[in-house]
Amino acid sequence: MVDLAAHPRQCVRFDRHVLYLGAPGREQACPAALIGTTEAVLIQPSAAHVTPDSVVYPVDRLITVVTRRIAVTATYSTDRGRIDGILASASLRAPRTSRSGAPPSDVPGELSASPAAARRVLPAAATNYTGKGFDACTAPSAAEMQTWLRLSPYRAVGIYIGGSDRACAQPDLTPSWVSQQQAAGWHFMPIYVGPQASFGEITSAASQAASAAKDAVSQAQLLGFGRGTPIYYDMEAYPSTLTNRVLRFLTAWTREVHALGYTSGMYSNSLSGIIDLVNNYANPAYTMPDVIYDALWNGAANTKDPILPATDWALHHRIHQYQGGLNVTYGGDTINIDQDYLDVQQNVSGGTPQASQAVAQPSGAVDAFYEGSNGTLWHDWFAPRTGWHGPASMGGSLATQPSAVASSPGTVAVFWKGTDGHLWEVAASPGKGWSPLKRLDMGTLGSRPAAVAQSNGVIDVFWRGSADNHLWHAEYSPGNGWSGPQDLGSQLASVPAPAVSGSGTVSVFWTGTDGHLWEIRRGPGSAWGRAASLGMGKLGGAPTATGLASGVIDVFWPASSHASVWHVTYTPATGWGKASDLSGGVSAGPAAVSSSANGVDVFWKGSDSGLWWAASQGGTWQQPVRLGMGALGSGPFAAGQRSGVVDVFWKGSADSHLWHARYSGGSWDGPGDLGGAVS
Repeated sequence: MVDLAAHPRQCVRFDRHVLYLGAPGREQACPAALIGTTEAVLIQPSAAHVTPDSVVYPVDRLITVVTRRIAVTATYSTDRGRIDGILASASLRAPRTSRSGAPPSDVPGELSASPAAARRVLPAAATNYTGKGFDACTAPSAAEMQTWLRLSPYRAVGIYIGGSDRACAQPDLTPSWVSQQQAAGWHFMPIYVGPQASFGEITSAASQAASAAKDAVSQAQLLGFGRGTPIYYDMEAYPSTLTNRVLRFLTAWTREVHALGYTSGMYSNSLSGIIDLVNNYANPAYTMPDVIYDALWNGAANTKDPILPATDWALHHRIHQYQGGLNVTYGGDTINIDQDYLDVQQNVSGGTPQASQAVAQPSGAVDAFYEGSNGTLWHDWFAPRTGWHGPASMGGSLATQPSAVASSPGTVAVFWKGTDGHLWEVAASPGKGWSPLKRLDMGTLGSRPAAVAQSNGVIDVFWRGSADNHLWHAEYSPGNGWSGPQDLGSQLASVPAPAVSGSGTVSVFWTGTDGHLWEIRRGPGSAWGRAASLGMGKLGGAPTATGLASGVIDVFWPASSHASVWHVTYTPATGWGKASDLSGGVSAGPAAVSSSANGVDVFWKGSDSGLWWAASQGGTWQQPVRLGMGALGSGPFAAGQRSGVVDVFWKGSADSHLWHARYSGGSWDGPGDLGGAVS
């Protein structure tokens, strides 16, 4: 038995057979490397007026009991009967089994946390960071975090949000603590410690992984981490005889985390879990995590590892734990930590911030869609390491070219106007493949649809009305499904051009019947504003637009004379700027796409039938250039990645094939013939 009042720095650890009495201290001296749970009990004071309850959470192997003046937290491994016997001997009620939700994310401080506090959603960027971080077995106190923020080189912290093998109590890990640290400038690595292969705990890989993923997402939500947040599964080193079992487990984990709208991360030893992932990176039997957390204690504060090819989890999808188990002191506050170097920069401006026929995934995968000459939907796709695949017909009967979005990692949804005039959809999600083609009951469309998606899973689709030329809108929201059609009014003389910017602002642009540029906007959690003319002179065709995480919006259109492409930028600080001429004759397009955190690329078919390109980085525009890609038979479309990689597509002028070029590493590669027959 340990009296915590007499030992306030005692680490409350659940990997030993111990009875703890009293409230855990706020500055426990815990070893960073603890993992695993056994039969252990913590008894601490509770409020005098509570609703008695006793609950067992099987996924977490955790039992919580709350009664008048006493709160019990107990963990177990293989001998739950011992815990049940202890509770019965104290005349405490037998625990009921939790069938939904997750246990309090901090054990046990969250037992009395305000439900309202858990509803605050942190920006997804709270888990983005490039630089030094650390992880500790228990979340440090607010005072320690403040001191280390002031004096240490670290700006990211690994927190153990849950799991059956989380070994340390977490008295400080509350929604308010997370919110406070995020506001102060800290970034996070949410870590989940579920069943361990090395302990012989993985007996039914797929079902255990799915249960762990559901629990991990619930824990993340309790702490305020919203959709798109990476959750890192901690899989400690294991023998090579268990490789296939672990890969099946991690595949099911990643697919379930994706299905719930979050990003998959995985922590393991370089020569165990990480090398197994590397060896199976292109194996279609397994789904790779989006971010890897590589334990290689070589003392190097970078994300390099000799076993990691430069192309795997490249471009801001790595963490390196480069040293472990160190006592480090700043300002008199000593914490035992593992040292990490992060390079995690996920795209948070929106799943797909512009309307396009192509989408890119954080993994580097790219999907392109088009109406084939036979009137069906066709699909080409690119996979890292294995290259381009397809073309393949997906069926349907199209009256327009499609619009595609990727609202979360691994998901794709494609929309088009069918020959019946209605809105149609087909979608893919991790582990489930493509859905059947589905007609959405949104009335008759007067134009092709244009879709965008946010990182929270919301999809917005827009079109011009068939009878009234109004702007019409449908919205998909996870958990609620489709709503609409919604009449947003105004008078359109072109297809609408939506864009997502900032933390979820959706703007839609079109050519009005007066020939000017018009806009309507909806901020996060707000209703649609009023449509307004932005002027900009007479437009020579439909505009195109894209948005950035910074809130910047770029809009492009052909001049009324088609002698050039024009452009205007919106910035949150100054509003709309002055329209400028990018020059270069245009016969089809333009098509805009965001690439990298501050980059925008725009493409068009020139009056000479060549592919023209202009790009900006941070608002500084280069002069348009003609790319040596031959003659185009249509206007181009494109997909951009946060890494700066851009893929652009067009119909061939002579063969009607789908052609492609890629910008990567400062140069263009192409043209490449993807085959097929584009309508």
